[in-house]
Amino acid sequence: MSAIRAKRGPFANNRVNPHEQNELKYWCQKFTCNEFQLKNAVTAVGTSPEAVRHFLKDKTSS
Repeated sequence: MSAIRAKRGPFANNRVNPHEQNELKYWCQKFTCNEFQLKNAVTAVGTSPEAVRHFLKDKTSS
């Protein structure tokens, strides 16, 4: 019997993880930002995607 490994996507725990390259790329595309901006947002507001989105939106509208 072959083992089937489920692909773990970025929503596995619904958190932004800037330490995983595949998730970093995904969230940067989702939020239209670069890696530096995403990492700064996570440092400022934590790993909640909603909080990161609001932080980045507020930064770009300032």
